[in-house]
Amino acid sequence: MANRYRKRNTSPLWRFLKKAFFVIALLSLACGVIFGFWLLSEIGPRDVDYAELELQLEQDDKSQHYRERLRSSIKFEEAFDEILVLREPNEEDLLLLWRALGAQRDFVETAPNPDAEQIKRLEKLDKRYQNFAVREQQEKTQELERQAARLVGSGKPEDAYNLYLEALEMQVKINEYFPGSDAHDPARVARLRRSAGFLAAEPLYRESIEYERVADAQLLIKDWAAAREAIEKALELQEILNREHRGTQQADVGRYSQLKKKLVGVLSGKDFNQIEQISNLADARKVVGDNLAAASYYDEAARLQKLLNLKYPDSPYTSPERVSDFQRKSQTAQSFKLGLEIEANHEALEKLLSSQKIREAIEKIVDLRRDITQMQETYPLSSLNDANLQIKIRYLNLLQNDLDFIQKHLSRRVRPLPDSDGWSMLTTEVTQGLYSIVMGTNPSRIKADDHPVDSISWREAKTFCDRISWIMGKPVRLPSENEFRSALGPLRYLVLEEYTWSESDSGNKAQAVASKKAFGEGYFDLLGNVSEWLESMDRYDDEDAKHIGGHAQDSLEAIFTVPVRSSSRGERNRMTGFRIVIRLN
Repeated sequence: MANRYRKRNTSPLWRFLKKAFFVIALLSLACGVIFGFWLLSEIGPRDVDYAELELQLEQDDKSQHYRERLRSSIKFEEAFDEILVLREPNEEDLLLLWRALGAQRDFVETAPNPDAEQIKRLEKLDKRYQNFAVREQQEKTQELERQAARLVGSGKPEDAYNLYLEALEMQVKINEYFPGSDAHDPARVARLRRSAGFLAAEPLYRESIEYERVADAQLLIKDWAAAREAIEKALELQEILNREHRGTQQADVGRYSQLKKKLVGVLSGKDFNQIEQISNLADARKVVGDNLAAASYYDEAARLQKLLNLKYPDSPYTSPERVSDFQRKSQTAQSFKLGLEIEANHEALEKLLSSQKIREAIEKIVDLRRDITQMQETYPLSSLNDANLQIKIRYLNLLQNDLDFIQKHLSRRVRPLPDSDGWSMLTTEVTQGLYSIVMGTNPSRIKADDHPVDSISWREAKTFCDRISWIMGKPVRLPSENEFRSALGPLRYLVLEEYTWSESDSGNKAQAVASKKAFGEGYFDLLGNVSEWLESMDRYDDEDAKHIGGHAQDSLEAIFTVPVRSSSRGERNRMTGFRIVIRLN
């Protein structure tokens, strides 16, 4: 048995396990020894780093220095404040404030991370020092300015100018060397410069003004050479002011432009004077009836004015309108004889039409049309061209075949108005047939030649009156309200239905004229049918016009009141028409 046991213990596996156990034990012992040495090194005494210790001491010394600079700054400022309690500081005293400022600046610039309060204290000290340091210079420059102002008031501008310059120089230095002080004032520099500049520029300005006054006086007596010399000197001085004294009130670009324009006026004044003389000669020849000579002078004046316009475009005498005016006067003078012929023929035409001599009137219309055409083509600028007469003659020429009919038609249908001094009124409302012949159109809603024309504005009714006046050769207009009522007469005993068309029997539309009885003076449809426009004698052109009498859509009760209504002069209404009055005698 014993042999079997030993044999088991000496097997290879057993030998391997024993060796492994032995190695692990040795490793554990080595690790324990190492850990022990490390622990002793950590808890034992250490080596001293003398370089680090020296840096620490140096930083402590610098902190002490910073605190010392700050205490010095405060001490110097307190010493300065004590002096202020006793007296005004002098230059030596100001050194205390200077030292306080220097110490504070040294602290702020060298100390690491100075706080905002110390930076603000530095700014206050700097401002305070500058204010005390500049005080004497500030007072001196202000006194110089006051002295200069007194000299200006006493009439010594040259001395005042020098003082202003001295005050200006001092203020410039103050602004440069003491920018943080209350005395720093760029606006004062500008003000002093303006004051000095004004005094330097004023004599030149006054001299320029005087030269201009002399030039104006010479212009009044037409002495062009003297006026030119004076205005050139005034212009030269103003140019110097604008160039060398900018910023002063005497520097004036606008005045320089005006002087240049006046100089051009002087240079062109002689030519203008010649034009005026020729124009006066033309007027004189026209007065004595020598129209051809007058026309020749006007043409020459127009030619010279054209030359002046080209040569001196900036002259106050340049005027294209004057050229046109001289040409108009020339053509008016040349056409004077033809104008007289047209005027005489027009008067003759009026008499022929008024006398109902239509054949002779047509011959005059042909003559007038020829003469008017000649006037337009040969003398288009003549003031004797009458646009209204041209329209009238052209109209009568187109209507010449209807003149006899219209005259006879109206003559048979008018009756004298009571107490009217020669005026007669159409017995009916103007019919669509008559309106169509005269105006060439019929705006009525329901077309019928024997019905009153409707949808006519007041202005269109007045145009119709004008054309009838041309045809008759007599004045024609709308009736007044008094004339209308006079023709109407009393209504008290009338059976109104027998005289007027109203809503009761008209079917709400106008009916043929004169289809009911005439009122007392022989006038039909004064009431009802269509309301009639009246002459606006008491109203302005932009005010409404009146119409009277009611219409076919009114009740008899309303018509009996003889209603008067107002409407815009341009309004058209199918219930509004008109009639006319003619002065026959």
